[in-house]
Order: sequence, then structure tokens, then C-alpha cells
Amino acid sequence: MALIQLDLVLGSGDQLLTFDDETNLDWLNLTATANKSYDDVMAGFGGFIGPYGFAYGDASQVGTLLVHAGITKGISEPIFQPSPNDMLNHVGIQMIQSLMNGRFFIAGTPHSKVQTRGIIKPPVPSPDPNASLNAFITSLNLIVPVNSHVDILPSTRPGLRMPNLSSYLCRLHG
Repeated sequence: MALIQLDLVLGSGDQLLTFDDETNLDWLNLTATANKSYDDVMAGFGGFIGPYGFAYGDASQVGTLLVHAGITKGISEPIFQPSPNDMLNHVGIQMIQSLMNGRFFIAGTPHSKVQTRGIIKPPVPSPDPNASLNAFITSLNLIVPVNSHVDILPSTRPGLRMPNLSSYLCRLHG
């Protein structure tokens, strides 16, 4: 099992994809959709939905990607409880953040951290334009590595743009 960085445009060196060879899914780099709302992406921003064949990853797909990176805190283990997997989890978050980018720094003692936030597929499309969408948030704690973890939280409304919010988009490889 491996996560491999690839080019979206073959031979370009753009490294905008993370390929999960176990699920056979390509994941778009989070930076590609930073500051674009769910509505922007669904309306065709970047051609990711449609021409490039991407769709929003659901909670199960994104969770599997993160588990394949070695992340367990917040997925199969409680967030702030000690675990024998603490350092593997910390390293897994570093790896997925390096592969998929979309990182932003949150300063503050004792919780300085690097986070990524990615919107996931809504369970059921809501007719309410103000309904919250869920996002996976990876938190790499720079001060206390054992507190590095993943959360799934209601994060944004469909039309809201934020520089530190991206979208988890995936497609079948090939």
C-alpha cells in the first residue's frame, strides 16, 4: 500500500494528485480548490467536476485515505487519549499534509498547529442554502505531537469561501 504523488497534467510536474494504490483513487491537491466554495466547485470551477472526472469524496473515502497515511486519532482512536500509535499518527498527518498541501498555520501556545480543512460530500443534498457542510480537519500539533489528530466538523455553508478551506475531490485512477 502506498500513497504516490502524481501530475494532474501528465509530464507537467504539477504534482496535484495523490494516488492511493489500494483504493485506486486519485485525490486532488487541496490547494487547487482553496478559497473556492462547494458551490464554486460544483458549478465547474477548474473543470475538476466534469472534464477532469472528480467528485467529492465521502466520509468513508476520505477516512480510508487518511488511514492509509497512518492516521488513527479521530478515526479509529479517541482524539486526546494516549495511544501506542501517537508518533505514527503524527508522522501520517505530516505526510498527508505534505502530499495534499492546503496547509495553514495556527499560532498559539501551547497549541501551535498546522491544519488542513477539506469539505467532503454532503450525505444528502439539502435544499437549505445555509445548511452546514462537513469537513475533515487534520491538525498537526507542533508543540505536543501526541495531540495531532483528525476531526470531522460542520465547517461551512455551500457558498462560503475561505482561504483555509478546500475540497476533498477524488476520481478513479487511469
